[in-house]
Amino acid sequence: MAQTARCAAKFLSSATAFGAGMAAKQGWDLRGEWRSLRERASPCLGPDVGQELGGNGSRKLSSTRGAGGTSPTGASSRPLLVLFLGDSLVSGVGGQASATETPAPAALPRHVAAHLAEHMGEVRWASVGITGADVEHLAREGLPRLRLRAAEVVSSLVHSSCSTPRLVVVLVVGANDLRGLRLSYRLRLRQLVHAMSALHVDVEGIFLPAVALADAPMLQRYPLRLFLAPLCFLWEREKQKAISWCHGAEVLPFPTPPEGTEADAFFSADRMHPSPVGYEWWAKALAEQIRSRLETRAGQAGGCRLDHPTGV
Repeated sequence: MAQTARCAAKFLSSATAFGAGMAAKQGWDLRGEWRSLRERASPCLGPDVGQELGGNGSRKLSSTRGAGGTSPTGASSRPLLVLFLGDSLVSGVGGQASATETPAPAALPRHVAAHLAEHMGEVRWASVGITGADVEHLAREGLPRLRLRAAEVVSSLVHSSCSTPRLVVVLVVGANDLRGLRLSYRLRLRQLVHAMSALHVDVEGIFLPAVALADAPMLQRYPLRLFLAPLCFLWEREKQKAISWCHGAEVLPFPTPPEGTEADAFFSADRMHPSPVGYEWWAKALAEQIRSRLETRAGQAGGCRLDHPTGV
């Protein structure tokens, strides 16, 4: 019996090592395929700031400051400012239907803001997306740019309406750190979240959407997907551990795709980034998650403000 168990363990170990080797080779081979496909995913080259008025389901993108709008019933009189920082998912790779169309605004930020405006009144948004950026790159280059952008929008709102906005931050990160297996990922992410909580004295929440990288059609090869799925799960858990100390910061779970819909419909031609349909679907789910959490926090004693001495 013991000898049989040892033989079985040895066989399982050998099979696992063989599968891991095959998966590693598949991952390496995919790099070449990815280089040939990535040019087919058109990035969003339109505005990365805007205003969504909401009310009666209307949406409006505006680069002007101080425009008014009818807020839905029960919405706060103070406008909501949503700041986005992240990688290619924030810059909108794959979100432009075709390179010949009019440049589209940053897909995920704009759609999230538009869906929030339908229920919460006027929403201003600004985004800094750096394609290929990891946490270190975002902290070094992206955060200073976002800080300047936030200061401009807040100053404009204070000048036009004499009120400071409510502020929410959305941080989309992790995929490029996983690709490079950055060992300092958790610590650097914790430091970045801490820095973002000091962007403004009225930060009501910092939200980090989970990214279902293992669901990308390009990565569905066997045995690669068997090893990649648990690795991605563990990587997302690192994200949760990184922000568990921070009051007001939360990881938003990736939504369950609707039944009966082919996964390819949600992905662009590069088979890695979302398509325009995918961005719209994901943004709607994120907006609902953010709205639900803000309403819950608003009902709690003491509110949900992150208290920091510095601001824009």
